[in-house]
Amino acid sequence: MNTYIKFCKKCVMPNTRPGLRLDKNGVCEACNNYDKKKNINWDKRFNELKELCDKYRGCNGDGYDCAIAVSGGKDSTFQVYVIKELMGMNPLLISVDNWSWTETGIKNKANISESFGCDILTLSLNKKVGKKMMLKGLQQLGSPTWYIDAAIYASPVRLCMNMGLKLLIYGENVNYEYGGSQKEETYSAKEQYKNDVVKPIDWSKWLEDGITMKDLNSIKQPTINEVEEAQLEPIYLSYFVKWDTHNNYEIAKRHGFRHMEHEWAREGTIENYNQIDSPAYLINQWFKYPKFGHSSTTEMASRYIRSGKMSREEAIKLVNEKDHKLDQKILDDYCDFVGITIKEFWEIADKWYNHNLFEQNEFGVWNKKFNIE
Repeated sequence: MNTYIKFCKKCVMPNTRPGLRLDKNGVCEACNNYDKKKNINWDKRFNELKELCDKYRGCNGDGYDCAIAVSGGKDSTFQVYVIKELMGMNPLLISVDNWSWTETGIKNKANISESFGCDILTLSLNKKVGKKMMLKGLQQLGSPTWYIDAAIYASPVRLCMNMGLKLLIYGENVNYEYGGSQKEETYSAKEQYKNDVVKPIDWSKWLEDGITMKDLNSIKQPTINEVEEAQLEPIYLSYFVKWDTHNNYEIAKRHGFRHMEHEWAREGTIENYNQIDSPAYLINQWFKYPKFGHSSTTEMASRYIRSGKMSREEAIKLVNEKDHKLDQKILDDYCDFVGITIKEFWEIADKWYNHNLFEQNEFGVWNKKFNIE
């Protein structure tokens, strides 16, 4: 038995997820937090959201009442539905452009604008710098999409501050919903950047190959003091409305959201509607596997278990079958963008395998030393 890794007794999430703890009964924080939702008065919280929207409604005259950070996915569609249609707000949608898009992702992003009648402000990152930074993320952090994630977290805040917008809506608090370092539920997203998705770095180690701090301004997170001075209030929608991945998808479908099935049957996943905007971006999701022993299938199956859509026994079978697989299209797309060969990718990836979880044979192939059962 591998004592380094332990799995939640309710779902299939391991305690190797950064910041995730199991309680004395062997149940993870994400499952416990999900159960806490059963005792929440959601009508009361929905009314709190109405009051918050009323506070900012019309704050810019005929201009935007607020901003919503979006990607174009099912959750983005759900967010815009709640804020635009249910709350009656006039939001500006803010997104960060990927260099790699699926056809389905392009259609879904356009659909949000057309279906709900919203302007979208898209930040297209410096491609020259992006290629270098995406490779640095892989080499130095084992986080291939660190640069894009940093922009996703920082740019909506920075743009709102520059434009004088006072309310910024994000989707879910990933640490509280799925387990992580932030233990308390809060509606405020001021400290979202501390949730371990965008790990702190020593900037001096990244300023090479012609990269300067001016090139990285778009990914620098404003301080909490700067946010407060700008009177910007970033919030999590998941605090005010019960957040459920599949339910969001079902609602999004009714407003024109398209799943991925007709374009690409992805390896390593158990659904066709989560994170479907970009092939290359999914390299980061898979990279959790060599580091922590879990990837997309574990995360989605755990969500399904919590919501009663899947048994743990079914999930275990799927995790063992799919979680380790790195889809060839994802790998090709990432390597083509950053300019490395697949062989070079695996040479870098080898350095990030957790030796407590995996052992490498004489041919260089990694085999897991743990079993979810």
